[in-house]
Amino acid sequence: MDYRALKVEIFNYFHSNLRNTTLTIQNSIADRGVKSKKINQAVESIKNQLGPVLVNKYPELNRPKLYMLLQYCYTVMSFEYRNIVWPYEYMAFSRRNGELWERFCKAAWDHSELPNLYRIEAPLFSDVRDNFIARIMNYTNGLVTQNEIYNEVSSIFELVGEINMVEDEMFNLNSRNHIIDFKSGFGSNEKGNTLRLIAVGRAYKHWDPNVSLLFLVRQNENNNYLETIRRSNLWEVNCGDDAYSKVDELTNAGICEVRREAIDFRNDLSEGFWAYLVQNNIQHYLDW
Repeated sequence: MDYRALKVEIFNYFHSNLRNTTLTIQNSIADRGVKSKKINQAVESIKNQLGPVLVNKYPELNRPKLYMLLQYCYTVMSFEYRNIVWPYEYMAFSRRNGELWERFCKAAWDHSELPNLYRIEAPLFSDVRDNFIARIMNYTNGLVTQNEIYNEVSSIFELVGEINMVEDEMFNLNSRNHIIDFKSGFGSNEKGNTLRLIAVGRAYKHWDPNVSLLFLVRQNENNNYLETIRRSNLWEVNCGDDAYSKVDELTNAGICEVRREAIDFRNDLSEGFWAYLVQNNIQHYLDW
């Protein structure tokens, strides 16, 4: 696959279809938030149009890799055109980068051709709780203190509260359930996320003791909170290169090849936008 030539073709398609729309949005009297939403929707629409066009035009190319490439090009265009109508500040760029990196990874599942891979719905925490209590009642059947044990266990669940079991990617592969949490970066202020992941991990292990829990992080940097997750023995933690390799292991979608051959934000973004990112010291987020 000639990634360089395909990127040029894809970028040209985006530019030709977004030029007039962008001018219209720029010149409108809407506030920046509305403009940002409209331009994001426009870029998304072009991506959705272009996918079938590329597949029909290049039937000989590997379909998952072609869609992975399109997802990367969409990321470049999404950054570029959103910045035109509302220049990024630090936090907004960090947040958007995390969203787009996750979507790039999830495209591997969107277009995987593995016949034994399918997505699943997240279980309800209420079902996990009820099954756990049912097991406790079975274990304590016949004990005179069963009601007291039931009340104590119920009180513990009241303290815990409701746990949201929805994760970034949930699927079954070769008859085994897999749950993935993606994180673009895991900094020194991640105590809340650490506690949430451990709670979610324990809930999933009660739901299915054989479930595979994977925490995939874009950055290579480790810190104490990340090591806490690793030491919990609930989540398998993979960072940087290992995270991409794990995605390919699970989907066979070719994300490592696309990353190696296609990702080049420094040259794919416009010179002006890249200079803006460097000036604001946020270009390092694009180390994918």
